[in-house]
Amino acid sequence: MEKETIIENLRALYHTNPFVRLLDIVIDDAGPGMAKSHMVVRPELVNMAGYLHGGALETLVDNLCGVAGRTLGKDVVTQNISLSYIKNIKEGDTAHAEVHVLHSGSHTLVMKFDAVSDSGALLCEGTATMFVMRTDENFTNIWDEGSSSLG
Repeated sequence: MEKETIIENLRALYHTNPFVRLLDIVIDDAGPGMAKSHMVVRPELVNMAGYLHGGALETLVDNLCGVAGRTLGKDVVTQNISLSYIKNIKEGDTAHAEVHVLHSGSHTLVMKFDAVSDSGALLCEGTATMFVMRTDENFTNIWDEGSSSLG
């Protein structure tokens, strides 16, 4: 399957999630075991100090972990996430996230992630363990030979 078709299919699937639509999270790129997305900081996503709410930033990376799992044909839910906040951004700025799968097992996936600002400032970084709920046949064996980012 063509990469752009896979990304469009991922966008369509995740757009069915009302919370993803509420935060207006956009999937930018994906490959086997990796994904990238972004979210513009709107007024309803800031805390009382006027900065991006930590929960919104965590949701951006948490959702993206699900996307990265799906690139491997696995429907996953968060088992554990450890996130360190580094810097923050204000309304009108954009948070860009990237996730890479470090381990893909039959029951769990382990991932590392980070998010940066438009200027490249590190907003957060961390790891997640995702529990595999089931195999998603629509996203199984979709990548061309040799395109795997996993060792």
